[in-house]
Amino acid sequence: VAKLEEDLAAPDASIPHVVVAEATTPREVRILPRGNWMDDSGDVVQPAVPAFLGKLETGGRRATRLDLANWLVSPDNPLTARVFVNRLWKQFFGVGISKIVDDLGSQGEWPVHPELLDWLAAEFMNPQWNAEGTHPWDMKHIIRTMVTSQAYRQSSIATPQLEERDPDNRLLARQTRFRVDAEVVRDIALSVSGLMKDKFGGPSVKPVEPDGYLMTMNFPKREYAASHGDDLYRRGVYTFWQRSFLHPSLLTFDAPTREECTVTRVNSNTPLQALVLLNDPIYVEASRVFAQNILAHGRGVNEQVTWAFQRALERAPTPEERRVLENLYQQSLAEFRSSPANAAKLLQEGEAPVATNEKPVELAAMTTVARALLNLHETITRN
Repeated sequence: VAKLEEDLAAPDASIPHVVVAEATTPREVRILPRGNWMDDSGDVVQPAVPAFLGKLETGGRRATRLDLANWLVSPDNPLTARVFVNRLWKQFFGVGISKIVDDLGSQGEWPVHPELLDWLAAEFMNPQWNAEGTHPWDMKHIIRTMVTSQAYRQSSIATPQLEERDPDNRLLARQTRFRVDAEVVRDIALSVSGLMKDKFGGPSVKPVEPDGYLMTMNFPKREYAASHGDDLYRRGVYTFWQRSFLHPSLLTFDAPTREECTVTRVNSNTPLQALVLLNDPIYVEASRVFAQNILAHGRGVNEQVTWAFQRALERAPTPEERRVLENLYQQSLAEFRSSPANAAKLLQEGEAPVATNEKPVELAAMTTVARALLNLHETITRN
């Protein structure tokens, strides 16, 4: 009998089940006199939204969480859409239409362009004037609307007059420049060097980090073993994250811990960030692979530096920039020729194969140039 019951239960056990809390008789909630939580003689409070924001249409029955969810995305309630498009605006312009993206209300900053915020919210909720194929709450459509706008496609180069009149660019007379998020800093180095692996999804990966970094986490003790192969070159979003002990490179570039929800990150500019870009193993390896590609493009240092600039910064170098990098290459080449062991040691960093068709001292010298390019403020700035 037990065997038959087990066989009968097997199909049901193979079906995933969602944990659902079953509704019971709601607890009565009353307005309590101030300072006396034991006095329950006050008026009964029914589920509702603040009266000045609207009313839940329930047909006389007691409101439920589903009614609240429907109200949040109702065309009669523009608050949700306003908050969402304000956060999108911050992502693409560096600062929201209201600067306080986590408290868009009476406690936050009044929108500098309220009509724009209202129009974007209305367009997001009901894109009735758009091309065929769009639908209410179409995120792709509202993002496309923003990034194809004239405001977004402006240059971020500011004139002295604009800097004086509108230093924070709240009038949108230009585009805003800002350093990219911590995860993207690493992605830029991998992408420029050609190391990036675009595999989608999968478990977290573990880049190289300092020995003993998790030593203080004793309950229980953690052991960290860096990944190998393609997993070393996955996007930063897949990096293993130990709640408050995130990867030190991410921490240096202002990624918050996951102890609490964070809507806005603060961008800093510290000497430690430059040291990470120069010395963190993944950036050194990226520089070495980038250098291999630089040497393969162009017959002389002049052409190679020009290609490297185009690859990293998407522009040609100025004569002064080209001269500085050529001098850096020649100086580094002389140093590595006098100490080949240092060149060999530099080229050993990382798992990516070392090009065998290049002279080690020349590759090491160009690696120094690549490290300088990946360390530029312009390289990690959305410009």
